Amino acid sequence: MLTGIILAGGESSRMGIDKALINSNVERLASEMRSAGCNRIIVMCGTDERAEMFSEECVTDSKPSLAESILDLLATLDGAIQLASCDAYLADADLFSKINGVPLDDSGIRQPLLAKFDISTRLNHSSKITEMFENIPSCEGGIKARNVNTPDEFKAIEQYLD
Repeated sequence: MLTGIILAGGESSRMGIDKALINSNVERLASEMRSAGCNRIIVMCGTDERAEMFSEECVTDSKPSLAESILDLLATLDGAIQLASCDAYLADADLFSKINGVPLDDSGIRQPLLAKFDISTRLNHSSKITEMFENIPSCEGGIKARNVNTPDEFKAIEQYLD
């Protein structure tokens, strides 16, 4: 079984608006993940109030940090996991089908919040995402693995949006 986890826990101060709502990206990512073979989709939505924003199965953050909350959720799951950050506006079924590890974006930056791994993989217990995924090898992701954190970064990818 392949479980997709979409990370959509909060508003972005750098972006100025909630990144999860741009381009209806949570719903779009859920569809792309299903097309890539995810049998179950879970949205890590942050708070109970945010759960009402999404039509997918939602879980709230259970720990002080995102990394710890992810580890807590993973402890309840079996099989393979595909992560997707709500700010991965170019991620699609093709990318998800090719990921085997932590993808590198088109700038060579590791994007652990797009990682695919088996639940039996040893993750580091850390409150930092980068440390948590250190043991997972990198794989190619390209521009589709790029995340967006500012309006300027969004403008740079707009031409690639469908």
